[in-house]
Amino acid sequence: MNLVNELEELALATRLKRLGERLSADVSQIYKESALDFEARWYLVLELLSRQKQLGITEIAAMLQLSHPAVVQFVEQMTENGLIKTAPDRKDARRRLVSLTPAGKQMHKKIAPLLEVIKEENKKWLTAASADLLQVLTELEQSLDERSMYKRIKVSLIENS
Repeated sequence: MNLVNELEELALATRLKRLGERLSADVSQIYKESALDFEARWYLVLELLSRQKQLGITEIAAMLQLSHPAVVQFVEQMTENGLIKTAPDRKDARRRLVSLTPAGKQMHKKIAPLLEVIKEENKKWLTAASADLLQVLTELEQSLDERSMYKRIKVSLIENS
């Protein structure tokens, strides 16, 4: 029995999270086998900082649409691994500015060939599906931007009470 699959719509968030965790674990294993001390979940922060040079944690969270605590966790992990550094903002001491270290810039270059293979394999995997998953995800995200699931449930509860 697979309870998560059996619950269908009630386990949607769990299934999406589980799928993301599987993909992330597989890619992290590839990095490990390639002798790269890098986790797949850090990639977005690494890529963003390679493009933006220096950002605050709140800015990173907003740009990646991740929670502030998640970004703080990634920043701490990546700092421990020598990939990024933080410094207080001279204008606001409460704000930490995050940037890549030379090792972080080097890691970005090292993983580039693997990223091309990952991208191509993701394309093949998505093409094999019966629907355009990226388009469906975009539509679902836009729909939640227009009206959150919280609001949908609250209205439904009020209408049904």
